[in-house]
Amino acid sequence: MHSHHAQDVFVNLGGQDDNLGDSVLRAAYFEAARGEGRRFHVLLEGRSSDYVSGLPLAPDDVIYTKRSVWVAASNEAPRPVQLFEAGEINPRGPRFPGEDRSAPLRRAIDSGGALIVAGLGLRTPAESTPSQFDQVLRDAAVISWRDAGSRDAAGFGDVAPDWAFAYGPHTADWADSGSRPLLAVTLRFDRPWPDEAWLEAVRALAERTSTRVVTVAQVARDAPRAVRLAEALGGEYLVAPSTRHSDLDAHVRGVFGKSLAIVSDRAHGLIIGATEGAYPIGSAADPQKISRLLASAGLSDLVGSYDQLAEFGPQLEQRLSGLAPAMDHARTEVAGLGLRIQAAMRAVA
Repeated sequence: MHSHHAQDVFVNLGGQDDNLGDSVLRAAYFEAARGEGRRFHVLLEGRSSDYVSGLPLAPDDVIYTKRSVWVAASNEAPRPVQLFEAGEINPRGPRFPGEDRSAPLRRAIDSGGALIVAGLGLRTPAESTPSQFDQVLRDAAVISWRDAGSRDAAGFGDVAPDWAFAYGPHTADWADSGSRPLLAVTLRFDRPWPDEAWLEAVRALAERTSTRVVTVAQVARDAPRAVRLAEALGGEYLVAPSTRHSDLDAHVRGVFGKSLAIVSDRAHGLIIGATEGAYPIGSAADPQKISRLLASAGLSDLVGSYDQLAEFGPQLEQRLSGLAPAMDHARTEVAGLGLRIQAAMRAVA
């Protein structure tokens, strides 16, 4: 299975099966690690073809559907590189990661390979402490968190924006604000329904900006809420042509590319919107997560709780010109993280 002429790289690209944000951030991470002379061993345990359609897999990638087989292959490989899974983590218990996950990571380092940890974020930083994290993560060749709150709670590593900021058209190719007739809205299915004051704030923002309210669902479970929102706001629910992540990605990017702004409590709805030139307005029952992720890109000015949304409308026009510079800087930071990954992998090839 293994050749001394190829560098064996192991990565778990699994995420929530119906969540576009999960496949987008992992796809960007995966592409950042690509390079000549590497063989990628990809774990996709329990993932549907809809989810997999959003990943940039190559014909010679080795796909695994069982973690045990994937771990065994890593243990057999000479000097493997382990790409620790990116995205949100929620450590439980006294040690993260647990022994079953940390053992192959330690072996990769001890055998002359490398561990890359890039793009991690804690669900709730206040509930984590530095002592919770296994030493193996501190020994990684690259350790980067996607927000400062997560890094500060862990007590080690550095910070770069979420991988999803890497995608989307160049800012110079965005439609200008006068050619963006839509105001996109999307909300999580598992949070409290906003009150009438919030709904009126959205309507007022649309009127103020001469835009038309549309709703989308980048997560399939959000679709019923998107339908309800469209009805409550007098807008239109724009349904994707299918649940395949490749189709869903093209659909939401098409909508956001015509939107002046996006109002959402979905972190990756806001991020993907920003990459398409729609100003991210974060509005949530609990905005701590979206605030942290957008702050890493300098885009947290219009983020707050439901009752703050009415304050953001009058500020939007003056903020619009800052979106492109913030996106350019965020992409430079993400690209820099990619260069560090490439250098770390070359060092052990």
